[in-house]
Amino acid sequence: MSKLKAQPTEDKILEAAKEVFMKYGLYGARMQDIADTAGINKALLHYYFRSKEKLFDKIFEGALVKYFQQMDVLSDSSLPIKQRVFKYIDNIIDFYAEYPQMSMFIIKEISINPEIFKEKVSVAKNKKGTSLINILEDGVAKGEIKKIDTSMFLINLQSLCSYPFLASPLFKHVLKVNHKDWNDFNSNKLKQSVKTFVENTLSK
Repeated sequence: MSKLKAQPTEDKILEAAKEVFMKYGLYGARMQDIADTAGINKALLHYYFRSKEKLFDKIFEGALVKYFQQMDVLSDSSLPIKQRVFKYIDNIIDFYAEYPQMSMFIIKEISINPEIFKEKVSVAKNKKGTSLINILEDGVAKGEIKKIDTSMFLINLQSLCSYPFLASPLFKHVLKVNHKDWNDFNSNKLKQSVKTFVENTLSK
């Protein structure tokens, strides 16, 4: 018996939904695809989750908790600031590889329900995590890193880590037109590229 078949029905649905959403995104996924992947009929799927949007929210509320867990390494004062940022880059890119639609989910939630999204963030964060801006400003004050615009650094860092996953359909097309293969892209290459940006930006 496969692992998926041995699971309780709701767990099977959630695992199948995660697989389908990661492949097609919120708007490309169909409830029938999720039911087929879970090995159940569509009526049973609707019994557990009335709409695709509710199921999507359920998947990504859990992902949101995991997202903030990636920031825990920033609090490790035993490491130099750059090493903490490097470890965060490893963590967050691995996270985006697992949840490539996360950035789109955040944008959607902020646009549609900003107050509800703030509540979700508050619950998911659960007082964990440290502000990267505060850490960088402290490092500048102590002379550990050079003086930078910490807000712009945060924006650039998050963009470099998340955009390749968010815009992968565009990049697949562009690379194909230029006789390149998207499959040559991998997380390790991205991590190294982002770390080079960090090294060049923070080193005195």
